[in-house]
Amino acid sequence: MLLEALGPAETALFVMPTANSEQWHEVQGLFPQAVQKVAKLADASGEQPYYAFNLPEFNASQPASGLYTLYPGLELEDSSSQPLTGVAELLSELESQPSTLVVEQPELVWPLLQALKSHSGYKQVSELWLRVGAVPLYQGMPEASEILNWCQDEGFELQVTREDDPDLPLLQLTRHPFYDRWQEQAQRAAKLAKQLKAAQAAIEAAHAEKQQWLTQQEQWQQDQEALQAQCDEQRQKIDALQADLAQQKALHSALMDLHKDINKKFEEQHEFIKEAANALGQHITRRTADL
Repeated sequence: MLLEALGPAETALFVMPTANSEQWHEVQGLFPQAVQKVAKLADASGEQPYYAFNLPEFNASQPASGLYTLYPGLELEDSSSQPLTGVAELLSELESQPSTLVVEQPELVWPLLQALKSHSGYKQVSELWLRVGAVPLYQGMPEASEILNWCQDEGFELQVTREDDPDLPLLQLTRHPFYDRWQEQAQRAAKLAKQLKAAQAAIEAAHAEKQQWLTQQEQWQQDQEALQAQCDEQRQKIDALQADLAQQKALHSALMDLHKDINKKFEEQHEFIKEAANALGQHITRRTADL
C-alpha cells in the first residue's frame, strides 16, 4: 500500500475529509509522529457545495463526471453547501516545508499543484504521489496526460505508475535536488546560445554587406573601364576628325594659293593683252598717219 511505500518519516501531516479511526490507527502504526487534520478541501476556501455519494471514498468538492461511467451504481446523495478549506490556505498553514506531497483525492490534484507552485516551499518538494483517473473523474479535472506533462515541465520524472486499481492509477514522480541549478544553467546556456546566434547573424549580415560592397566595386570598375573605352574610342574619332580637318585646311590653303596664283596670272595676261592692244593701236595709228 502507499503508506508502506513512503517509508518512515519524523513528521507527517495527513489531511482527511472525515475522521476515520480505523485508517488513522493504520497511519499511526507507520508514522508515530503523524498529525491528523480533518478538513474538506476545495479549490478555494469558503461556503460551497460538497458532493457526497453512496460511495464515500468519492466524496469531493467538484461534481462527478467520468465517475458515473466507471461506477454505474454511483449515486449523489447530498450537495449542500458547507465551509471548505482551500488548498492554498492549507499550504500556508504548514509549519514546515514538505519534501513529499501525497494527493489521494483526484479532484484536488490539479488545483493543489497550481497552489503548490506559488508556495514559498515549492522548490523543496522532491517527490509527488498523485492519484489520477483513467478518465477525468470530476468536472474541470484535466486528463492524466496533461497533469503528467505539467509535472515533467516542472522537472518531475515519472518513476512508478501503480495500477492496483486501473481506474485510479497512482503516479510517483521525483525531482532531482539539482534540478533548479540545472534549470539556471540551461537558461544561461540558452541565453548564451541566443547571444551567439545574434552575433553570428550580425557577422553574416556584415559579410553579406561586404560582399555586396565588393560586387558594387567590381561593377563600378567594369563601368569605369567601359566608360574609359568609350572615351578612348571617341578620342580616336576626334583625332581622326582633327587630322581630316587639318588635311582639309591644308587643301583649302593650297587651293587658295592656286586661286591667287591663277588670278595673278590672269591679271598679268590681262595687263599684257592691254599693253599689247595699246601698242598695236599705236602702231596702227602711226601707219595710218604715214599713209
